Amino acid sequence: MAKSAFNVSELNNYIKKLISMDYILRDINITGEITNLNFHKNGNIYFSLKDKFARIDAMASQEDIKINLFDGAKVMAKGTVTYYERSGRVFLYISQMDLDGKGNLYQEYLDLKEKLTKEGLFDPRHKKSLKKYPSRIGLITSTSGAAIRDVINIFRKRNKTCDIFVYPSLVQGAYAAESLIAGVKYFNQEEPVDTIIIARGGGSFEDLFVFNDEGLAREIFASKIPVISAVGHEVDYTICDFVADMRAATPTNAAELVTLSEDEIISELEKKKSQLKNLMDRRLDYNRLRLLNLYKNISIKNQIYKINERTRDLLRAHALLNSAMKKIIEGHEYDLQEKRFYLGNFKLKESKEIENYSYRLKNISVNINSRLNKDIESLNFDKKLLNYYFKSYVNDNHRKFKPFEKFFATYDLSLRLKNERNRLNLLKMGLDSAFEKINKVEILGSDGKSLKSARDASLGDIISLKFKDGKLESKVQKVEVRD
Repeated sequence: MAKSAFNVSELNNYIKKLISMDYILRDINITGEITNLNFHKNGNIYFSLKDKFARIDAMASQEDIKINLFDGAKVMAKGTVTYYERSGRVFLYISQMDLDGKGNLYQEYLDLKEKLTKEGLFDPRHKKSLKKYPSRIGLITSTSGAAIRDVINIFRKRNKTCDIFVYPSLVQGAYAAESLIAGVKYFNQEEPVDTIIIARGGGSFEDLFVFNDEGLAREIFASKIPVISAVGHEVDYTICDFVADMRAATPTNAAELVTLSEDEIISELEKKKSQLKNLMDRRLDYNRLRLLNLYKNISIKNQIYKINERTRDLLRAHALLNSAMKKIIEGHEYDLQEKRFYLGNFKLKESKEIENYSYRLKNISVNINSRLNKDIESLNFDKKLLNYYFKSYVNDNHRKFKPFEKFFATYDLSLRLKNERNRLNLLKMGLDSAFEKINKVEILGSDGKSLKSARDASLGDIISLKFKDGKLESKVQKVEVRD
């Protein structure tokens, strides 16, 4: 007969009951290293705890965990082991968790570091520079540890001229922070030095936690003297390291950073000596060159050369002046010859014709005025007669034809007056024409010939304008020819 078999669901349910009934698994503490950390949007944290040989999946609520988690963190977790039957996986549901080996100390360290960072105590702008050649060094450390011997040995090997002042201090325990703070104040107020070194050898996180004290960090920040933090080994970091003006990996490294060795000082001096020598050589060469130039400037040979050069300049200037004066005189001679040519070709007979026109115009004007006055007197007389006959006609209607006869006679006189006026206008036109002829401008080209049309002129030609009282010369700048 075949044995009865469990299906998968029944098996998983049975395993879940067995695990849930185990009182050890219901409330268990476990240590391990976090890996595959995942903060889910549903409010849970999913990760795995592992050691060198095994791992287990774990889950926790973000509200229950009060420390900062990260991959690789070693933690101590408290929770319940359960079995998830659907996938056949064992889970550790964690209700409380601390950093393993450090407890809440590491969390305090992280919180203080974040607080002081926001306040700016770690800002590089506040870091003080170290003196390059210090003569007094203040050392705050335990007199019973190996750090003080290592630091002093390095100082004696590198530079015997530098004085070391040691302030004995606790570097571990409840009162260590107060002792370290007192050492910083001592060197700032009682025994001024060039640099302060806070030193301690390696140790566990709990041993070095005194250097994470907030009061010590603020005292280091307020120090007027540069502070070097040389706490623990190279992998150890404390709040003191962040707030100090410089961090040294080890106490012996601090001694090397704060001073220059005698060999380094001698090398620096040799370098400065070489630079000073080069600077002096360049200055001597420069002054030697200046003296040489001054000698050349004041030598007799140089003065003769300058005189000869000035003489040549004067001769060149004299030749240029003679050439310029010759051109000016030639230009004036040309102008005089041209004016002489125009004067020689001026027609004097035209002036006689002008005088004849003037005489004739005067006679015409006298005759016109005399005849005009006579005609005006006759017209006034006829007007009087016309008015008289007109009144007689009004008073005596039967006399109709006698006034009209006189009126026709008067009308004939008006025609005569109109004709005289027309004649007067014609005479005036003749007079204007005569005056136009008198003031007519004669235009002569540069060759002395009269210009009759605009087509005879060209741009740039010099023309002469002759008036009755003189003449002008003009240059043609524009020519317009009408059809």
